Amino acid sequence: MNHLSQKLMCLTLLVSTVHFASGTTTNIVPRSQGFNAARQLIGWNNPEWGINRLPQDQWYSSFNLAFEYTRTFRDNSLAYALFGDDLVCGECDETSLIISGSAVPNRNGETDWLADYFGLPRDFQSTINFKPSITNFILDISFYAGLDNWLDGLYVKLYGPFVHTKWNLNAEECGITGGNFGYFQGYFSSVDVESSNLNKGFLAYANGETPTIPNNYDLYGEYECQAGVPPFHVTPCTPLGDISWNPLCCGRISPECGCDGQGLTRNGFAELRFILGYNFVNNEDGDYHLGVGIHVAAPTGTSVGSGCNGNYLFAPVVGNGHHWELGGQVTAHHIWWRSEDENKSFGFYLEADVTHLFGTSQTRCFDLCSAGSNSRYMLAQQLTSNSNSSPRLNLETDSLGYQFGNVYTPVANLTRREVTSSIGVQGDVALSLAYQTGGFQWDIGYDFWGRSCEKLSLKDDCCPTPFGTWALKGDQRVYGFLPVYDDYVGLEAELVTALAATDSQANIHQGSNLRNNVNYQTDLPLAPKNLYADNPTPALGGPAETSTLDIYTLPYSDTQIYTSEKPVTIKECDLNLKGTRGITNKLFTHLNYAWADRDGDCKWTPYVGIGAEVEFGPSADNNCCPSSSCNPCDTSSCSPCNTPCNTPCSTSCDDNNCCSNVALSQWGVWFKVGTSYN
Repeated sequence: MNHLSQKLMCLTLLVSTVHFASGTTTNIVPRSQGFNAARQLIGWNNPEWGINRLPQDQWYSSFNLAFEYTRTFRDNSLAYALFGDDLVCGECDETSLIISGSAVPNRNGETDWLADYFGLPRDFQSTINFKPSITNFILDISFYAGLDNWLDGLYVKLYGPFVHTKWNLNAEECGITGGNFGYFQGYFSSVDVESSNLNKGFLAYANGETPTIPNNYDLYGEYECQAGVPPFHVTPCTPLGDISWNPLCCGRISPECGCDGQGLTRNGFAELRFILGYNFVNNEDGDYHLGVGIHVAAPTGTSVGSGCNGNYLFAPVVGNGHHWELGGQVTAHHIWWRSEDENKSFGFYLEADVTHLFGTSQTRCFDLCSAGSNSRYMLAQQLTSNSNSSPRLNLETDSLGYQFGNVYTPVANLTRREVTSSIGVQGDVALSLAYQTGGFQWDIGYDFWGRSCEKLSLKDDCCPTPFGTWALKGDQRVYGFLPVYDDYVGLEAELVTALAATDSQANIHQGSNLRNNVNYQTDLPLAPKNLYADNPTPALGGPAETSTLDIYTLPYSDTQIYTSEKPVTIKECDLNLKGTRGITNKLFTHLNYAWADRDGDCKWTPYVGIGAEVEFGPSADNNCCPSSSCNPCDTSSCSPCNTPCNTPCSTSCDDNNCCSNVALSQWGVWFKVGTSYN
């Protein structure tokens, strides 16, 4: 019964998310571990011996250490933020991705990720289960000084938490089937690629493993292409060279230590925060106060995408992403009731912080606007000039002069860019009701945190020279075969010819051939003839520039193959620079005891307390505008590289609606100890 309930809950989450989710985030940057008004408010908020005291002629201070442990829940929501609607329910309560090859019968072309992109066999299928979690061990060091000896109500506050954070996707690959079907000639190279040359699992690929793709020219007539060997009427042929497949270097899914459940860790101070404030309303009996302050935060945490952990999708972050912050603080309290002996009281306490996060340099990888969510895991092919190539495509039908350049790379490697990230405003408001009797005080409260949409722009040096020479491969063939017949002796040479067939309409689920029902089980190897490539045209070529010989799908076949008359390359403005925003609601409580000296004979007041909090982030990305009404990038007028590069993409709806709502749901417990100097 319990298992059935879990499955129903998972199904409910899936159904409720499908309508709203319009994209995924390529990086999760949560609220800083150091931006927590609730943890700062409690424990020392007593106006008799703590902070914000009634006016006095001398300075006073308070110092404390808070030890907190936090852990996320709603792991399904974290997984949805990363992978979106591609997730399905797993066997237990986890969410899962399905990886399936082009030859898997009845594969789901809406959710399955195409195994071909990952160098896996055509009949490969597996399930990747996720239960992401984030844990934090926090030591928060805080100091407050009331400077009434200078000006009644003036104060300074400094604090900064040291954080050990651990992030773990808990990715597990199971249910592996197939793995026997390699790839036919022309799909990845000039020869058949046996299954033994391919990867054995998706997570291995997602951690940097690559397949071995052979390429062989000798089988198809190199002798006949040699110059000075009469009577053949052909020019020298260019050696094909080896096929290179670059490993995934950005957005890796499983770290090396992921198999033992250790995850990725980071250590450091989140930020150092400084507040200079003034309580301009301060009752002499200590019954109420109202104050404002200047809030400054200096970044001491980690920058997004930095260090060895920066290669991973679920990379740990300490702090706010390395932003400087400037803003303000409001504090207030009001004691509504006191007992006649003033030993008991009931009151209200407030702390609110609002800051702007200035631009900072970060490294991120992005999806492509046209290819949609998770397109960073697709496969790109490099195109090179055919001016020195023989055999070659006919330049009349290849207006850009490109042919396949024997290099594959994951799209994420191309879209990994230096960006500037800034956040207009974030706010954190904590309210508590406190009951005090003797040395005991019990707080129960509510905290709201919100952050506006993150603005991302490419840095000025974002136009590398080779950026315009890459294109999506999709499921198109990259090689064709050109028969050359000798008039004198009747010999044939099958010249391997690189094509320029690009597939800009492909997505993570399928290429254009699969989308148009090309059957990869029964019609091979002739059927995929690039008929659905970008700007398809019959491929013509030959040893000479003006040759117009037909190019075919296989040696000695009569099925003509197509190429792209004008290949569609990946452009700078294809990058989907979609940011994130966040909103959370928190409940917290704290029980504190202070050894207060009401007679004033002792200058020190030690205090100790324990508390807990539970914070609720969004259950799904349900605040994005639907994909039907939001086009993050308009690429209709793109050049291969924007000038200037940081020109923002056009949007058909406002940035807040096009921004993913990503925030953590987490619980925490803390122990706080400190002392005040009276």
